[in-house]
Amino acid sequence: MKRIILLALCVAALGSAHAQYSFNGELLDRVVTAYRTGDPQAVKAVGRVAAAAEELLDMEPLSVTAKSVLPPSGDRRDYMSLSPYWWPDPAQPDGLPYIRRDGERNPEVYDCPERENGDRLGYATRTLAVLYRVTGDERYAEKCAELLRTWFLDPELGMNPNMTYAQLIRGRSTIRGTGIIDSRRMAFALNAAQLIDASPAWTDHDRQELREWARAFLYWMEHSVNGQKELHAANNHGLWYDAIRLMSARAAGLDDRVREIAEESVKPRFAKQVAEDGTLPEELVRTLSLHYSTFVLEAFSTARNVARVAGVELWSMPEAQRALEFLLPYYEQPETWPWPQIKPFAQRRAAALLYEAGLALGRAEWIGAARRIGYRGGESDFAALLCFELQ
Repeated sequence: MKRIILLALCVAALGSAHAQYSFNGELLDRVVTAYRTGDPQAVKAVGRVAAAAEELLDMEPLSVTAKSVLPPSGDRRDYMSLSPYWWPDPAQPDGLPYIRRDGERNPEVYDCPERENGDRLGYATRTLAVLYRVTGDERYAEKCAELLRTWFLDPELGMNPNMTYAQLIRGRSTIRGTGIIDSRRMAFALNAAQLIDASPAWTDHDRQELREWARAFLYWMEHSVNGQKELHAANNHGLWYDAIRLMSARAAGLDDRVREIAEESVKPRFAKQVAEDGTLPEELVRTLSLHYSTFVLEAFSTARNVARVAGVELWSMPEAQRALEFLLPYYEQPETWPWPQIKPFAQRRAAALLYEAGLALGRAEWIGAARRIGYRGGESDFAALLCFELQ
């Protein structure tokens, strides 16, 4: 009993997660409250994720320098990846230049480990940070801090704040902005740092250094040729560009910039992407059209949860509600989707969006749909904690 009381006091001291995280702070607070009061469903959900996270406590820190092939700059600290849907041209003896096969991932992308390592970093830091926020266990904060320092701040191993060589295409040298979307994984990690802010494991020096890294990265995004190209992307890339900028601005402590990006870029950009019937036409032409339609809304959700720090509520946009209304019947029955979808769709993604938006807007029918769909297939994932009531 004494342990439970002490744990509750420790968690309470961490403060509210509202508007601090690229995921929904309201849902995270619901988990904290439910776990502190001994709600069986929350306790069970936390236990599953904590058990899966044990291996994270022993993992070696990740670095962009762990690669055998250097980027064109020759600097091992520059991030480099290959564009996933580009393949050797069978009509050419050397296969160059590569040609596009949408939705089909070329296994050569795994030759550049930082893409997968960036994914692992985003997953590990968010898992550890969320578990710290919920349980108050310092082990999670300490490991999260170690991973963040190595990837971003280490003078020899830390990543340079740019994505100049992201999603390169073999045989093509045109500067592209599309690789910036890879950085959402690192941006999630940047925001995870805010959840361990109360821990002594995350020092004032760490905080200031990461803020400076985020500022430098945001400057590169907004002033590089790559960034300017992605700024004008009309599909999911454009919205993810804004979401990444928002996460970077928030991590840099530039809350006025957060408001500006949300109001002047996210709102008009998203409004243009949604048709009158609620479809996202740019995504319907893809071979994974239900996935990419949802991917847009996930970028929108990420932007919304960061923008709330500046008092901007994006779910109130009629275009957002129109898009969810259109997708709702297909979210409940993905097999009825009439556009291309060459791989199975994970319905838990739909449940998470419907639940978040339903709570934000008081839409009981969306919450009911989210409960019917459920969050299944990823119960040991940290994101499952935010949807513990759907399990």
